[in-house]
Amino acid sequence: MKKSITAEELVKMEKEYNEKHPYFSRIDRIDNLSFFVQKHIGIQYGILTSKLKHELSKWQLTKFEMLMLLCYQGHLSEVFDKGEPKKSLFPINEMCQGLDTVLIKAPSCTEVSVVYRQHKSNNVFDFKKEETRTFGSYLTASIKNCNQHRHQLIITLNRDKTNAKSLYKIRNDKGEFQVTFKRGTVFYIENIKSFYDDGEEFRRIWMREL
Repeated sequence: MKKSITAEELVKMEKEYNEKHPYFSRIDRIDNLSFFVQKHIGIQYGILTSKLKHELSKWQLTKFEMLMLLCYQGHLSEVFDKGEPKKSLFPINEMCQGLDTVLIKAPSCTEVSVVYRQHKSNNVFDFKKEETRTFGSYLTASIKNCNQHRHQLIITLNRDKTNAKSLYKIRNDKGEFQVTFKRGTVFYIENIKSFYDDGEEFRRIWMREL
């Protein structure tokens, strides 16, 4: 199995995929690489101008890592979040490995003690108070407490050794103040409260990073 890939090779894979599926719709699903139809990787590669590469190189990022950062902050976060170490189809695992090294190089989140996630998934109803939960995928949050009308995770950081990385300090073109936890971060569920909006139940969950 191929163990590494360059930015140019990934862009070429996306192009060849679309040439093979010229009539493939974005809403169709035929295989695990169907995200290529968005042509998002090529779009982000085009954004990597000399000026932006110079800016990102201050964090010792490789060109491939720069591309993975842009893709994750763009429209491919779901692809990364579904990636499983050593199990995902090539090149998804390699893309995740690239993002992993971005997070290693990124500055730790030390400017705040609590971050917030507006959680879209109803898997919050599986969370149990006083349980320990491991997030196998990346977990993205923000230092800003916005949109409190849906599911929300309120996360207290481990101040001694946090896995939360301040990606917005590397690049923040949307004003989202994005903080991302490394894969495999463990949390303790301290409290859970339900609230209702137009008759629909939502959860607010307080978690502490271990």
